[in-house]
Amino acid sequence: MLLKIIYSLYSLMNLSALARKVRNLLSTAFPTDPIVISLLAKIDVAQAVAVQAIGSSTKQNSTAMVRSADTSRDNSYVSLRNHVSAGLRRENADYRAACEALWPLFEKNDTTLYYFPDGEETQAIESLLTELKAGDGPAHLATVNATEWLDELDRDNQAFVAAQQQRAANRSTDTTVTDAEALKQLEAALNLMNSVMDSLSMMEAAGVQAVATELNEYIAEANANARNSKSQTTEEIPLN
Repeated sequence: MLLKIIYSLYSLMNLSALARKVRNLLSTAFPTDPIVISLLAKIDVAQAVAVQAIGSSTKQNSTAMVRSADTSRDNSYVSLRNHVSAGLRRENADYRAACEALWPLFEKNDTTLYYFPDGEETQAIESLLTELKAGDGPAHLATVNATEWLDELDRDNQAFVAAQQQRAANRSTDTTVTDAEALKQLEAALNLMNSVMDSLSMMEAAGVQAVATELNEYIAEANANARNSKSQTTEEIPLN
């Protein structure tokens, strides 16, 4: 009767919004039905947990701090990488030779390392920094005017690690339920909708078909929005 909610696409905020619309519709259509009232009570409990998780300022601020630090180090890395890559085309022989010596180090550590999971990206950047600072690396960097650029990447990578450590420290003292647990509770409550609607249909409750149609419209729209939101979280940074 009801469309499938594709939970894997949903953020906690998106699923909470859908649950709120479902609750409002069911409470208006079947205000006195005992099985609906029981379902609404379960949705209310799960919604209260979700609101607490979404509204945790400590968690939000810590995550925002980490993501901002990650963006900064990505920008520092990409700008340095593109600068060296562009130098491979310079006519100036000394400049080009320096870039030709530096570029294999970027390739060795993966020129798209910003796509790695956070921990792996940190390790790859640290490896690159170590190799760029060794041997003739500093001289080559000086030739292509990139010494300060390297220092910025080092600084931004360390800032990211510090932000991660601070978030971990905040989480150790934060009793707010995790997004994953809040999502799990909301999913369990919403999954009861199918059996409730089946029961109402068998009892030939007034208006059940119209409610089912409206619920399907909500679910279809929410699935589409969740899919769009998820697809927008990955933006490719081009190699120039």
